[in-house]
Amino acid sequence: MSNIQDFYQDDLWSKLPSSWRNFFKTISIQELGSWMLDEPQSKKVWPLSLIALKQSIKLLTIDRNPISDAVTKFVCSGAQWNYRKLENSDFKIQKNELACKHKNLFIKHIKIKKRYEIDKFSEICAKCCYLANCKCIVDTGAGMGHLARQLSYKYNLSVVCVEQTKELSDLAKKYDAEYLITIKKHLPDFDSRSSYHLCAKLCQEDSSNESLIVNINEIFESTFGRKSIEEGFGFIGLHPCGDLAVTLLKLYVKQPNVKFITIVGCCYMKLTTSGERNSLGYPLSNYLRSKSNNYLSYAALEVACHAVENYCDKMKTGDYNNLKVHAYRGMLEMLLIKKAGLIMRHGRVNSVKVNEHMTFQRYCELAAAKFDDDKKILESDYDSEEVRKHLDRWQEVVAFEALRMMLAPLVETAVLLDRFLFLSEHHLKPLLRAEFDPRKSPRNFVLVSIK
Repeated sequence: MSNIQDFYQDDLWSKLPSSWRNFFKTISIQELGSWMLDEPQSKKVWPLSLIALKQSIKLLTIDRNPISDAVTKFVCSGAQWNYRKLENSDFKIQKNELACKHKNLFIKHIKIKKRYEIDKFSEICAKCCYLANCKCIVDTGAGMGHLARQLSYKYNLSVVCVEQTKELSDLAKKYDAEYLITIKKHLPDFDSRSSYHLCAKLCQEDSSNESLIVNINEIFESTFGRKSIEEGFGFIGLHPCGDLAVTLLKLYVKQPNVKFITIVGCCYMKLTTSGERNSLGYPLSNYLRSKSNNYLSYAALEVACHAVENYCDKMKTGDYNNLKVHAYRGMLEMLLIKKAGLIMRHGRVNSVKVNEHMTFQRYCELAAAKFDDDKKILESDYDSEEVRKHLDRWQEVVAFEALRMMLAPLVETAVLLDRFLFLSEHHLKPLLRAEFDPRKSPRNFVLVSIK
């Protein structure tokens, strides 16, 4: 898959079928966005090959609609009872009603998008605990502990947070203390134990992480009075980055007292892939490892982290300023290579949000602000007829990026089904389904397995 910043440098538009290029000249950006979302269209005749591509993607990808029944086809044989129990709205899980009455205390310091994810994901994790008959959870990549506070105070679960960044772990402890002080002003008799925050890193090269598991079991017993060696615990991860999700899956397979796993993927482009090292993030399953054509590029994995729905919504609004950034970035890429050679190819530039008043000159100033003077873009670089002609083709850039976005669900499906197959190969009954609204949370699939 191509990088959108290479649009001008590699003349990506010319690589599309001529029938597509000619057709895109006859339709608006709004029409393309609506067509990709299967909304009512104009009566224009679309290229058959483009229709076939879209239909093939639709047939081969997991349904991203969280209210769809189509997801049941990705439930492993024998796991249907788990799916029905997780789905059942009357499913009984123990809640701390006192904490629930003051639920607004949970949302302090949390962005709206994260609140939505935490509310839904914490309930799924609590249900998994019930089904696995355990009360202990290990939250990996726990960050500032927002998810753990819901699980500890709302669902009365014993939670050990594992976070490798000390600053985040310390901040989580601070927020826990603030929460308890605030809630005891309203409920003096409130009694619930905070999460335990462990600053540690799961070793990706050591699939057993034996010393860390021993430490976690000791914490559950000494801090919470839970014999997790016997009762077991669950591994959860809300957007574990890159190979961390893979490390958790391998630990779940190896450790008998890890009773369930519940994860939502993230940052697929940070996965180690075939050819990088033996400990791969992708492919993970024996099935895909046995295939010679299993490679996914960085560009493909990166685009899989975006929501095609959000991109199409932007196309339909008619306000394209925030989409023009791709044309600006592609033009800047071409100028940087011309100025400093291939050493600047795919160089890291500052992220810049383009608004209706932002000129390409201003974009270059902001995006390349950290570069040395000899690599910065001068007026003589961008003030040319060639640059203006390229930038006038911004609609082609938007259309090309839309085609990349159309492929995003297919790439994500490959990654998620690889993990699904890995668990299936170890007879661990995986469940895979869309739980979040993709417009609110682009990484909206939850992978669950309960032993």
